[in-house]
Amino acid sequence: MTDNELIPVTKHGEYLEVHPVALSQHEALGWVKCARQEPADNEPDGAKKASVADLRDSLAAAGVTVPDGAKKADLVALLTAFERSGLSGADWNNLADEDRAARVAQ
Repeated sequence: MTDNELIPVTKHGEYLEVHPVALSQHEALGWVKCARQEPADNEPDGAKKASVADLRDSLAAAGVTVPDGAKKADLVALLTAFERSGLSGADWNNLADEDRAARVAQ
């Protein structure tokens, strides 16, 4: 699948691109289709600029358990998914492994 096949959606100022199979689920949660947004090349995501130590510290401060052997890309994805979830660290850690993995993969 290419990025062009993903469908752009928005909700309360947040922007996502979702797989067509997941569109109806997102719409049921209040997401609506919108115009595709291009990433700003001159403003990389803060998590992508952070060091591995910074990412681990941010996750630890939030109470999120970090998997052993997690690489920087794993930490960036984990932090992004955790922040997007709006959950507390304890609630995040109590999610089923499959649910946590699905949220990180988005």
